[in-house]
Amino acid sequence: MGKSPCEVQVDKFFKHTRANSFATRDRYKDDCQQFSRFCSEKFKLQNIRNMNDKHVAAFIKDAQQKGLAPKTIKNKLSSLRYLHDLLDKPRYQLSDNKQLQLQHGIKLAKTPQVNGDRSWTNEEYSRMKEISRDLGNSNVADCMTLARTMGLRVTEAAAISRAQAEYAIRTGVYQVKGESKNGKHRQVPISPEGKAIFERRLVVTDRGNRLFIRTGERTHQVVNQMQKFVEYHRDKVKTVEGTETRLDKRDGSTRELTFHGLRYGYVQDRMREEVDRGFSRDQAALIVSKEVGHERGDVIKIYEG
Repeated sequence: MGKSPCEVQVDKFFKHTRANSFATRDRYKDDCQQFSRFCSEKFKLQNIRNMNDKHVAAFIKDAQQKGLAPKTIKNKLSSLRYLHDLLDKPRYQLSDNKQLQLQHGIKLAKTPQVNGDRSWTNEEYSRMKEISRDLGNSNVADCMTLARTMGLRVTEAAAISRAQAEYAIRTGVYQVKGESKNGKHRQVPISPEGKAIFERRLVVTDRGNRLFIRTGERTHQVVNQMQKFVEYHRDKVKTVEGTETRLDKRDGSTRELTFHGLRYGYVQDRMREEVDRGFSRDQAALIVSKEVGHERGDVIKIYEG
């Protein structure tokens, strides 16, 4: 039996993406092929651009009935959202996990998180930005700053539009929109460093364009280039202090420096600030969790290592 039209379309989309590691892309593609076969058989879906909440919810319910672990199911949801981001002019938007549960009667169980600190030291952070500037890659330096001082994910930073930057400068609040993980909109206080980057980039960004993405470029391509830059140069900036901080006491391994680790530093700084203002740790965790795109205060424990 040959592949369904949706499976062929998924093959085509994944053929041209370079974001994330090979292993992650392979996992995403495998999950999306399973989803495509499921939708072709159950719904006779012919065009993957027509995927919607109904298809996703049915796929998740089927996975739960098969006894898949909650973590595995959430990983599959991430894969489907990744696919949806790849689609050219999808017909429908996908709801976030909370809305999927409310509207389709599914229950997504909480999953245990991996403990351990992934934050950068200030020296590692400064060194990497210096290398990127010396090599003429200001995208990396600026997006690192936005991740470290505003808690943005790398894709959220790369996708910033001129309109979003102008609004943030005008109001002091940056609005993360559809580029966020799971499509969750949120508001983040603009940092002085972020404001300076926005003002500098606006001078050379035409109306309707994005600050870090030139005409003809795709967001995932720019993100991949920045991630690869960090991967290639991170051994040059590692410090003994940072290596010890990122040590996994369970197996003795050390977590690598990544863009995501910069968010750890942001969360840790913000937690100290809110506690110093008089909030309890739990109150502070709720405030900071919303800033980084989560709904639960207990997620902050992960970022605190």
